[in-house]
Amino acid sequence: MKHIALAAMLGLAAIAPVQAQTVVRHLHITSIPAEVELMNSIAADFMAQNPDIVVELPFLENEAFKAKLTTLLQSADAPDVFHTWGGGVFYEQAKAGFLRPIEDVLSDEAKEAVGSAGIAAYTAEDGHLYGVARDVAEVVLWYNKALFEQAGVDPASMETWEGFLAGVQTFKDAGITPIAIGAKDKWPAHFWWSKLVVRQAGMEGFQAAARGEGDGFAGEDFVKAGEYFLELAAMEPWQQGFLAAGYGDASGYFGDGKAAMHLMGDWDYGAMKDNSANKEGIPDDQLGILPFPTIEGGKGDPTDTLGGLGGIAFSKNASDAAVRWVEFFNNQENQAKYAKDAYYIPISKGAADVMTNPFKVQIARNIGNAHWHALFFDQALGPNVGGVVNDMSAELAGNSISAQEAAELIKEAVDDSL
Repeated sequence: MKHIALAAMLGLAAIAPVQAQTVVRHLHITSIPAEVELMNSIAADFMAQNPDIVVELPFLENEAFKAKLTTLLQSADAPDVFHTWGGGVFYEQAKAGFLRPIEDVLSDEAKEAVGSAGIAAYTAEDGHLYGVARDVAEVVLWYNKALFEQAGVDPASMETWEGFLAGVQTFKDAGITPIAIGAKDKWPAHFWWSKLVVRQAGMEGFQAAARGEGDGFAGEDFVKAGEYFLELAAMEPWQQGFLAAGYGDASGYFGDGKAAMHLMGDWDYGAMKDNSANKEGIPDDQLGILPFPTIEGGKGDPTDTLGGLGGIAFSKNASDAAVRWVEFFNNQENQAKYAKDAYYIPISKGAADVMTNPFKVQIARNIGNAHWHALFFDQALGPNVGGVVNDMSAELAGNSISAQEAAELIKEAVDDSL
């Protein structure tokens, strides 16, 4: 009785047992403030329903993310789950033992929501599932209708490579910057080389080169793709200071109406607004998407697209609570919020049905009708080869390397990785 009285005096009897909480750290690359708010809101909803779990949302900018992730995954500060573009980088992470298999923990409902393609994309060579797909993306040629009209360029005239180059010259003659590019970050430049490879070499040619067959990436089609890129670069179509401009700079330059075109992922719809000076960017009625020009004699299918099947991967120390969080985040109801506000095109079944943004609807249709939806080359080919692809693409954009040398260096990187 004395112990009970003492406890009462100290207030101990009134203290309920503290519930142990599991912390889930989700490393992301989302930079648009309103999209970050949405992610925070979804995390708050989840934590209200799951008081035993705390979700933290650390952020790294795109380039810092790529540079630091491998080191992070081997450290005590490794996130539980993190953004991934899949492809060769993801497969190497799985092979290195950095990831946790989740096929026995992820619910059937969550698996069905992303479909067989979403599961296959994050199933490694060992047969284990290490992540879940979140969204599909496409790299498209955004254009400013007002600047096209000002220069007297008919968008339909740019459907072929010859017509495209003629249009670029017309813009230059009119004193309008034809194309914005963030060559400092390199990966924006790799979209040009990649799209030209998709057109010139096609799916079978690219896949054979990635396997190291024949002349690989030093083959004729890849040298030609580089020559086409140099043909464009020689016209000096980019904004002044493009080699020192990052993605955000180029996106803002386009969003401010200073360049006629920007080859970038569909996420640039929101990013170019956020990066523009007035935070409004180009109005919808003045914005358009051009088909990437075709190349005479190219082996690619005209419907071929380039983009991603983005997702969320689980690090080796991820808890079951991390799986529960991702299931909640990736469900139809929450992903529909991203679709509604046109941040990206969710893969979760039914989530994209609420999309009304005409550009996102068009992009979803492009991907659905594609003969080949090529994964971003710098991701598909793994970090080492992908890094060389990005380096060579930036040099090609700057007209500072020959197409032959660039192709041989990429082949050499592939050979070293096999």
